[in-house]
Amino acid sequence: MKLSRDFLWGGAISAIQTEGAHLEDGKGLSNFDVLPMNDRRLKDVMMDEDNIFTEEGQHYPSHTGIHFREHYKEDIAMLAEMGINAFRFSISWPRLFPNGDEATALESGLAFYESILDELEKHNIEPVITISHFDLPMHLVEHYGGWASRQVVGFYVNYAKTLLSRFGHRVKYWIPFNEMNMVLHIPFIGGGLTFTAADNKLEKKYQAAHHQLLANALTVEAGKQMVPGIQFGCMLAAGKTYPYTCKPEDVFASLESDKHTLFFSDVQVYGKYPNYIAPYFAKHKINIHTEPGDFEILKNNTVDFVSFSYYSSACTAASTEGLETRRTNGFETVKNPYLPPSGSVWQIDPIGLRITMNQLYDRYRIPLFIVENGLGIADEPDKDFHVQDDYRIEYLSNHLRNMKDAVEQDGVELIGYLSWGCIDLVSVSEGKMSKRYGYIYVDADDYGNGTFKRYKKASYHWYKKVIESNGECL
Repeated sequence: MKLSRDFLWGGAISAIQTEGAHLEDGKGLSNFDVLPMNDRRLKDVMMDEDNIFTEEGQHYPSHTGIHFREHYKEDIAMLAEMGINAFRFSISWPRLFPNGDEATALESGLAFYESILDELEKHNIEPVITISHFDLPMHLVEHYGGWASRQVVGFYVNYAKTLLSRFGHRVKYWIPFNEMNMVLHIPFIGGGLTFTAADNKLEKKYQAAHHQLLANALTVEAGKQMVPGIQFGCMLAAGKTYPYTCKPEDVFASLESDKHTLFFSDVQVYGKYPNYIAPYFAKHKINIHTEPGDFEILKNNTVDFVSFSYYSSACTAASTEGLETRRTNGFETVKNPYLPPSGSVWQIDPIGLRITMNQLYDRYRIPLFIVENGLGIADEPDKDFHVQDDYRIEYLSNHLRNMKDAVEQDGVELIGYLSWGCIDLVSVSEGKMSKRYGYIYVDADDYGNGTFKRYKKASYHWYKKVIESNGECL
């Protein structure tokens, strides 16, 4: 069984990492806009200690992005020339609702995203919209407490309904939340959460998670009523967790790790909290507040597909004492001795993608959609700005082979493959332009200096051949 002729080949970006123009045309400040480019950006924000809000003289990379708001027509044209037939992008909530709690959206924001859809339609590219991609109006953080507040559910649903009303007839695939499980690992980025020393952090994270799951279900409910035929997907940061050894205790530790990664997709696919979460809540003194009808809403509004990001597998042990660990994109994982070192922040594991696809499909039995995969690493252009990124081609090619094996040999249903950062963009984890993913090089440095001109890398021409051959030429 080969990939279907309507398989979606494309790329993905987010508003916060590309658009820039962070306060233009009435746009409000987002949580991502206050993240400085330093090693504190992934840490918990402790309001009764020195925190990121008190820092001075820092660079804030989202304020510049890659000037996508100015270059989107050129960028989409370059992607169309490469042959993509799908493009995932996100909407900036504060570009439509500056504070997040307004009743009506700014027309300037709606018009901007409508013009993006116009360009995609002109080039016969299927849009895939992420409604919330780590982009929360800062007003909701400061005045409500971010996703820890029940009120934010209503504000989000109003925002989502606005998008569905305006764009629902033009967009088939919707992802309400990007990598929802990251609220447990990078809670300020994933949920606008701040803490004090007195807080039960886990309780606050899972309270925010409940609110996001509820908002997700309410969005599905509204969308299905408003536009029959559109599809919604959950989205998680995925990657199978391996046991460090075959010692039974290590195997069980890996099982436990996967449970907490998949909690979010379990709820969105099955419409209920899994049995394993109640004893976990009791053990950690987690008491989340729910209201009558919450679980009925979750039950009746499940997702149509499981979308996910994959960059690497993870590894764990019953006891990590004495084992080498590393933090990659918000996760801490034990170093896997069977995976080779790389110049990237993570260990490269192409077969891990096939394993992850089998894990997810065996668990859920609904179509999968790879909406992020790629290699974030420094590129060295020559004097003509050509980048011979054979290392990226090797990474992507090996992952696509395993993706195809999962479909053709294992019978996994797959909607498409959207590589992350098809145009160079600002990294979430480091805030740097120098951690590049794209097929298209953007002439800008970590501090927003440069011409912002676009140049095709060697991988651009390689991916074009991949798409032309529907994955046969890797």
